[in-house]
Amino acid sequence: MARQSSLIKINGTLEDLTFFKTSDGHMVRMKGGVSGDRIKNDPAFARTRENMQEFGEMGRTGKLIRTSVRNLISNGSDPRSASRLLKSLSQVLKEDSTSSRGLRKVGIGLSTPEGKALLVGFNFNIRSVLTQVLKSVFTIDEPTGKVTIANFIPKQDLLFPAGATHCSLECGWSNIDFTTNEVKSSSSPESQFLIDLTSNNVVLSPTIAPVGSGITFIVLKVSFLQNLNGQFYPLQNGGHNAIQLVHVS
Repeated sequence: MARQSSLIKINGTLEDLTFFKTSDGHMVRMKGGVSGDRIKNDPAFARTRENMQEFGEMGRTGKLIRTSVRNLISNGSDPRSASRLLKSLSQVLKEDSTSSRGLRKVGIGLSTPEGKALLVGFNFNIRSVLTQVLKSVFTIDEPTGKVTIANFIPKQDLLFPAGATHCSLECGWSNIDFTTNEVKSSSSPESQFLIDLTSNNVVLSPTIAPVGSGITFIVLKVSFLQNLNGQFYPLQNGGHNAIQLVHVS
């Protein structure tokens, strides 16, 4: 695959070349390849079929995770968050030590301590990493889903962008049964604070405590706002927001 460097950018197919646009720019590649029927039936492509099946499993579970917390990540996740999550899930899948190659499951990998640890700390917005934005220590109460930050002083405890006058904190949880695809979720109300030197004891409480027989994910989000004539506006449409998976159980 090569990058187009001419002034005129082409999309489509020309003889044996296919031109297309990606997030990395305008690209070109040769047409051709192995037929789909051969990949499905030829014993020589058994490994390929196994890889395709597991890739589909990772895509399915990645979509479930993103959908389960969409109310928190819709304003702030970066364009590559889905592919980055897929990469993390490929490592989680390898923690399934009971299934045959091609049949390994992310849900089984996540049932292990090692699999859970691989997702804790995942940032949905790589442009704004939570550990760099939020300097405060926070605690998580797993049975209730509450996130607590004691003595939170916004001006001291945040790395905030120029133009921000306020910050918003919220948390949420989701419980996913990866066998039945059942999803349950809840989130806390937003707590807004003026970015000043006032000390605040922050308790973020989801409206419903975590329930379900699957894997529970807890997400913490920090947003930045600008107050203009009494109206609050997200900075860069949420581009500075930090959103992290802080707990998996």
